[in-house]
Amino acid sequence: MAKGSRGQWHELQDFRLYTEMATIAEAIDTCLLNAREEILLEIYIFEAGDWPARVLDILVAKAEAGVRVHLTLDAIGCMAFPRAWVQRLRQAGAHLVWYHRLDYLNLRQTMRRTHRRILVVDGRFAALGGFAIADAWLTGAWTGQPYRELMVCFGGPLATQMRMAFGSTHRVPLLPLRAAMPGGAAAPVLGKGRLLLNSPPGRNTIHERLLAAIRAARTHVWIATPYFNPDFWVRRALYQAAHRGVDVRILLPGPLTDHPILRHGVRRYYHRMLAAGVRIFEYSPAFLHSKCTVVDGRWATVGSANLDLLSHWFNRELNLECRGRPLVNLLVTLLSREFQQSQEITLASWLARPRWQRVLENGLGIVDRVLQKSALARYRR
Repeated sequence: MAKGSRGQWHELQDFRLYTEMATIAEAIDTCLLNAREEILLEIYIFEAGDWPARVLDILVAKAEAGVRVHLTLDAIGCMAFPRAWVQRLRQAGAHLVWYHRLDYLNLRQTMRRTHRRILVVDGRFAALGGFAIADAWLTGAWTGQPYRELMVCFGGPLATQMRMAFGSTHRVPLLPLRAAMPGGAAAPVLGKGRLLLNSPPGRNTIHERLLAAIRAARTHVWIATPYFNPDFWVRRALYQAAHRGVDVRILLPGPLTDHPILRHGVRRYYHRMLAAGVRIFEYSPAFLHSKCTVVDGRWATVGSANLDLLSHWFNRELNLECRGRPLVNLLVTLLSREFQQSQEITLASWLARPRWQRVLENGLGIVDRVLQKSALARYRR
C-alpha cells in the first residue's frame, strides 16, 4: 500500500471487537501462541513488566521454533524496552527494527513517530487498535483501573493488507507465505472495511476521511478519543455539523487520565463547542483510551489515531474504516453504554467552573497555539 493511502473495500471476515484489557491481553497471547509461520508486530509502547515479559517469552519461543518473528518498535515510545530483551530476541533469530531513534539535530524526523498498532499472524489473523504491551494498560497504573481500550480483529484480504502495511515500515523483507491453511466454518459477515494509513509527510488519509464523514453527516457524529486537540478544519466541521442539527458528541477522559495537565489544556475548547451545540462527555470509571468515530449509524473508524495534531500531521497511524449497519451498530451500542457511564458537561456547569481552572486553561491554550503553529510550520517545510 502506498504512503498515506487507503486500501480496497473488503468484507470483514471473522470480525471480533474487544473492549476490556484483560480479554485483549488474552486474545493477543492466544494469537501469538497459535502462530505457525510468521508473527508481525509493530507497536508504539512495549515496556518491561509482567505481561510484556510473557509476550516476550512467547516471541522468543516462537522464533527459536522457526517461526519468522518481525518487530518494529518506536524508538521513543519503547524507550523502556530492556536491552536484555533485545539480545534475547536477536539471539533467538527474531528481526527487530527501531523506528526513528532520537536525533536532536533532526527534530523534524524525531517528531515523526510510528504510533501504529499492528499484529498479523501467519497472514491470516490481524488486530489493530490503541493497545500497548504494558502493564499500565492492565492495572491502570496510578488510576487503579484497567484502561478502557478498543481492539478489533479480522481475517481475510484485510489481514493481507495489514501485512503489506507492516512491510511499509519494517526494513527487513518479508518472505512469501505458504498456502493458506484451511479454516473452520465461515463466520457471518457484518460489514465491509478498508485500511487507512497515515504516513506523513504524504497524504493524511485518516484526516481526510474523518473530515468527509463529518461534513456529510445528517443524524449523528459520535467520537471517542483520549487526546482531543483538533486542528481548525476538524473543529469547523464539528461546529457546522452541530449547526445543521446533527447530534455531535465527544467522549473524552475524565479525572482518570495519564496526562492531567494536558486534560486542562484540552478543556479550553469546551466553551465554544458547548455554545455551538456539541455535547461533551467525560468518562469516569477508568482512563478512556478508545479511539472510535461513528457517523449516521452507517460509517465508522477505529484504530490508533487520536483526534489531535500529532496523529493527523506527524505520526504513522493505522485505522480501519467500516461501513454496514450490523457492524457499525456494534460500535453505536458500545458508545451508548460509554455515554451512560460518563458525566455530561453542560454549558451552565462549565460557566460555573472555578476561576483557577479558567486561568490554567487559558495559559495552556496560549502555549498550545504557539506549539501548533511551530509544529505545522515544520510539517510544511
